[in-house]
Amino acid sequence: MQEINLPPLPKSAKAQRTRQKILQAAREVFAEKGFAKATAEEISTKAGVGYGTFYLYFTDKRQALHTILSEVDDQLYQLRNSEVSTGVGLGALAPIKATISGFFESFKANADILKICHELSATDPDFREQHNKVRSRLVNRMKEHLLKGLEFGNTRNVDPEIASTALAGLIETIATEWFFNNKPWDKDKVVQTVAKLYYNAVVKG
Repeated sequence: MQEINLPPLPKSAKAQRTRQKILQAAREVFAEKGFAKATAEEISTKAGVGYGTFYLYFTDKRQALHTILSEVDDQLYQLRNSEVSTGVGLGALAPIKATISGFFESFKANADILKICHELSATDPDFREQHNKVRSRLVNRMKEHLLKGLEFGNTRNVDPEIASTALAGLIETIATEWFFNNKPWDKDKVVQTVAKLYYNAVVKG
């Protein structure tokens, strides 16, 4: 398995803007052509930079895609801390709905690139490892919520690791069905349904 090292963020504002243009172009090319058919030359053309400029920032298209995914993962899997930081814990439905709604909004906004990663993870060990790592962030954050709920006394006596893995799987399955397979679901119904399942599974009645 090839180790992917992400490039450091450039120091100058101009270089950061160029880097961002390349990443945005790469994202568009990947979404349009797929990862396998995309080339650094096409990405450079779409970004409006010289072909050699691409390689000043990224060693290849694989590193560019990993960089995009890293940024997307930071948005997607850093669940809000509202349930953890307040004395309410998991005892209220509203913060659970807010967290789930935020996850779905981020997933929808990044569905193009997440679908590519999802497809690659089936055959490419590098992307499978990255997917597993970022998914573990979601599981661990939910586990923190459950442990805090146990501390507050409003969470059922369930195994936090097993429960968080199951709940994360539920949320991700709904997201992939909704945004990868274009299910015509109403957002309010989805959020309400998933939040109630989450709430009823772990919160004391």
